Amino acid sequence: MEASRNAGQVVCSAVAECEARAVLERILADSQFHATERHRKLLRYLVDEFFAGRSSQVKAYTIAIDVFGRPTSFDPATDPIVRVEASRLRAALAQYYEALGEKAELRIELPKGNYVPHFVFGGEPLRSLPEVPTPPAEAANEQINVSPMEPPASSQSRLPLGRVAALGLGFVAIAAALYVSVVDRLPWEPVLTAKPTIVVEVPARSGVDDETQRKAGDYLVHALSQFSAVRTLAQPASAGVDVASVTGWVPSASPVKLKGSKEYRLSIAYSADVRRHELSWQVIDVQSNEALRAGTSKAAIDSGDAQEIQEKLLSRLALSLAGEEGVIVSLEAARQLTTPSIGYGCVLLADVALARIEPEALASAHACLEQSVTYQAADPDVLASLAMVLVATGEARAAPPVAERAVKLADKAVALAPQSSQSYVAQMQARFAAGDTEAAFLSGRRAAVLNPLDDAIPARLGLLLFVSGQYSEGLGLARAAQAGCDYLHHDAALTLALEDYRNGRYREALRRARQLANPADTAVNLLRMAAAGQLGLTREATSAFDGLRWSKVGATQPFEKELAARGYAPELIALLHDGLSKAGIHMAGLP
Repeated sequence: MEASRNAGQVVCSAVAECEARAVLERILADSQFHATERHRKLLRYLVDEFFAGRSSQVKAYTIAIDVFGRPTSFDPATDPIVRVEASRLRAALAQYYEALGEKAELRIELPKGNYVPHFVFGGEPLRSLPEVPTPPAEAANEQINVSPMEPPASSQSRLPLGRVAALGLGFVAIAAALYVSVVDRLPWEPVLTAKPTIVVEVPARSGVDDETQRKAGDYLVHALSQFSAVRTLAQPASAGVDVASVTGWVPSASPVKLKGSKEYRLSIAYSADVRRHELSWQVIDVQSNEALRAGTSKAAIDSGDAQEIQEKLLSRLALSLAGEEGVIVSLEAARQLTTPSIGYGCVLLADVALARIEPEALASAHACLEQSVTYQAADPDVLASLAMVLVATGEARAAPPVAERAVKLADKAVALAPQSSQSYVAQMQARFAAGDTEAAFLSGRRAAVLNPLDDAIPARLGLLLFVSGQYSEGLGLARAAQAGCDYLHHDAALTLALEDYRNGRYREALRRARQLANPADTAVNLLRMAAAGQLGLTREATSAFDGLRWSKVGATQPFEKELAARGYAPELIALLHDGLSKAGIHMAGLP
């Protein structure tokens, strides 16, 4: 193969290379390729290095430096970003070609164990393309598909270095050829995960403490069961214990672990006397028996009855374990980063992305959820999360067909899980994005009834009510969310900031907006710019505008229309416009 290169541009004389590059451009421009900009950049980099004849030099370190902008001190042994992102790119490509079907005459694949792209036509690799073997050391770093023919490191039989290298390259080539030969013949089997299981363990005590313990355990199971992020089980009840009187459910058998579900044991100790109540707890990894988290909460009996105090302590524990920022959710999210999966793993990715409003993370979660729907079309958590991601990315607001799809996904989630508050939250957001505000508020209120312990629900509902002009009710829900937890949800904080701005408390509004600052958060940055404009802080307003502009490259919609599409009332848009005008910023869209 020959190719002339001029000023960094490749002019192909071999049809295979031109065709491969044309396919690459089609993939990168295709809306069906659900990948982040980071993954697109990685794919282009690997193809460029391949045709430049440098694939043998591509390692996790070079990718981290050249593609992901990591410092030269990057250590692939401690930072798995390259392996994780390469795995996600493989998954995005697999999903893309599965959706494309027979239309894909030439495919670009990234076999596990190395970073050398394979170009496959009709199920076979293109023989005319240069074959660049991957160094065995790099394949070992991936820790995937090590050939059984490779001698163990501890072997006493030693071969000359050159021969060992040649054999290693041969094994890699054989493994790669085998992968390409069977990839079209065998179905791809993804790693599927389910929501984690929490088994509540309440050690028995003697005397009065035993009754206190039992009631605490029963209520904790009841509280945890209201959060859709976890599956909650209780130890089988002792004879004569009426668990149904508290939880509405009596276990008919010993707890059963679901396939793909990580199991945690939650052990609690509850004590009470005339002066105070004390709750101690510990989360244990059932598989390793490792104590992961522990804590103690106390409450003095100054006012209120004992049952009210007990329920308050246990409700806060349930929220701190299974809420959006909960211990179990955080542990599962960390596991997803190191061991990517689809199913519940994608739901966790979506939760993190939705909480942080990160465009790349939302795109990654979107691709992951789309793939999950292919295998789990009847999973309400996956459907609800996909609906919320479609709304959060702005796709549902920009395209009526996408909005309609988001509503259908949420409606199906509700039908499959009518007792899940998360399904109704998704339905609320999808309906609001579609312009059906009254139906959206009904869904939000239903979610709040199903799980009164989750402060994220009134925070989200309150913001939608407030921006649509129902200021009093929206503000009341935001304040209720603020009073119910130590961590103030983003939507509640934004509602309180908008209320300050609406009432002329610009300095307080600016303070709240600064705390929520995120270049990708359009609503927060518009509020920050408007408040800065009202205070005459034009430099800060310009700085916020520049950050927002760069995060919205390619957007052309005027800010007024974007806020209107988000459901903002005309009065609120006019108030924000006034502040922006004073800052010298005109809502004419981004360049």
